[in-house]
Amino acid sequence: MPIVLIPFPSSCLFFLPLIPIDHIPGFQRPGLGGGTCLYHESYQGGGKEIEGVDTVDMRKRVMLIEREGGKGDLRRAAIASYILAVGGVVLFLLAPQAWAEDDFYRAEGGPQIFVTSVTSSLETGKTGSVFVKIENRGEISGLVEKRTPQTEDEKMLALLEGEMEMEGSEAVGIQGKLSSRDGRLEVLSRPQLAGSLSGGEALERPMEFSVRAESSASAGVYPMLLEVSYERLEDVLVRGNPLYPEIHFQRAEATETISIEVPVMTGPRLEVAEVKGSISPGRSSALELVMANGGDVPAREVRARLLVQPPFNSTGEEVELGDIEPGKRAASEYPLEVDRLADPGERALVWQVRYLPGELGEERSEELAALVEVKAPTGLRALFVVPIVAILITLIYLGGVRRGLRLPRIRRRRRW
Repeated sequence: MPIVLIPFPSSCLFFLPLIPIDHIPGFQRPGLGGGTCLYHESYQGGGKEIEGVDTVDMRKRVMLIEREGGKGDLRRAAIASYILAVGGVVLFLLAPQAWAEDDFYRAEGGPQIFVTSVTSSLETGKTGSVFVKIENRGEISGLVEKRTPQTEDEKMLALLEGEMEMEGSEAVGIQGKLSSRDGRLEVLSRPQLAGSLSGGEALERPMEFSVRAESSASAGVYPMLLEVSYERLEDVLVRGNPLYPEIHFQRAEATETISIEVPVMTGPRLEVAEVKGSISPGRSSALELVMANGGDVPAREVRARLLVQPPFNSTGEEVELGDIEPGKRAASEYPLEVDRLADPGERALVWQVRYLPGELGEERSEELAALVEVKAPTGLRALFVVPIVAILITLIYLGGVRRGLRLPRIRRRRRW
């Protein structure tokens, strides 16, 4: 689209798309008041440079004039539009060269992103989080003079440009993307935004990525890549009146790829190590549960409740075992009553266990089972129980025999 160049105070250049002539019978010369040029910015990315200005919208200053009639007015409007368009294109092409002539310094250095810490809650066969903290250790080491200022005005402009060039260590609009170099780890999160960091600043909160570890992934350290992209200040150009300078910021995109190592754990592995105690029919006793952590992550705030079914009976209260470190054990007692008619033999008992995996995990709930033996009565209890059982069996037997026998009836004669 053609570009129109419109004069404006303070030596500012404004580039405005030309409105098609078929829709505009002529132009009215815009007024010269009401605008202040602050700065120009250009962004370089993908081999393309885009110019932009921070100012009032000049489209509002282009006014349509009423059609006065006659082909002469249309012809004059067309010629004026063509001249303005050609002049605008020429000045637009010459603008970079004009700006380059006013460039006094080039900064040495820039942003540099470093990973300061990597923590994770990844466990084999589960989805967890990877936390990455970064820091900008970049700095501007100095300025290289590109052109020596000649006049007092240029010296003031050069001083202003140098001060702004020294701010070029800031990384703007940081974005982090995590990828895995091992097929057993899958990154589920999209790229994370981290804001801006000046030189010497670090993120207050780490970037968090959701990652799934396959069941085939064993405990260990896995390599991953963190791609950090941001915008950096490429160059600063200053020109015009030192009191009302025109400042041109040229920015460029930058990308850094950083290798990191992410630990994958087995996680807490709670298991019933031992059940102590003796139980028998018709007797109340206390069982001691010994629980062990066979994993590599602590189990925090462990609580267990005995889930009972006939012939067992219990209060069902939850017992706290505290924290169980990897390779350690913890014990707790549970009152249990066995029905007096229960048969001796092995029975399964189930405990519902709740705990927190490590420092960052959410509460988990598991059910652990163990076999216990219901023993036959012994000692004095057996002396009472066995005769009673024998008597009951005898009575049942005799009752059945009596029902099975048919005794003869004795008839008595009546006396008349």
